[in-house]
Amino acid sequence: MKRRAGRRGPLTDDEAFRLPKYTIGVVAKLVGVPPQMLRRYEESGLVEPARQDGKNRLYSDQDVAILEEIVSLNDEGVNAVGIRHILRMRKQIRLLQEEIKAIREEHAKTETRQAPPEKSERDHK
Repeated sequence: MKRRAGRRGPLTDDEAFRLPKYTIGVVAKLVGVPPQMLRRYEESGLVEPARQDGKNRLYSDQDVAILEEIVSLNDEGVNAVGIRHILRMRKQIRLLQEEIKAIREEHAKTETRQAPPEKSERDHK
């Protein structure tokens, strides 16, 4: 058995979240829809599961989270085109929020470095 070259050690939370691990049958039970509906979502371009040896679909926790959003929106009567736009907008919002957070953190660091030293009680006398 060959070992993959590269980093050793446990996966990060993000890597584990993106790791394909669930079959279509398991995911169908998790999100409460028949496997054929998951195939339709894939055909519509709403989700893209990994393929095991080019055959079996494998879904990650990230895919499951997206599918839960899709099922919820579908239950509300949103069609595939609408779902695609909503998912795209939500992704853009998350990216913008991350960007804002990073900028605020950098701004806070800059202000801390530029803040003048506080005067001690001795300096007031």
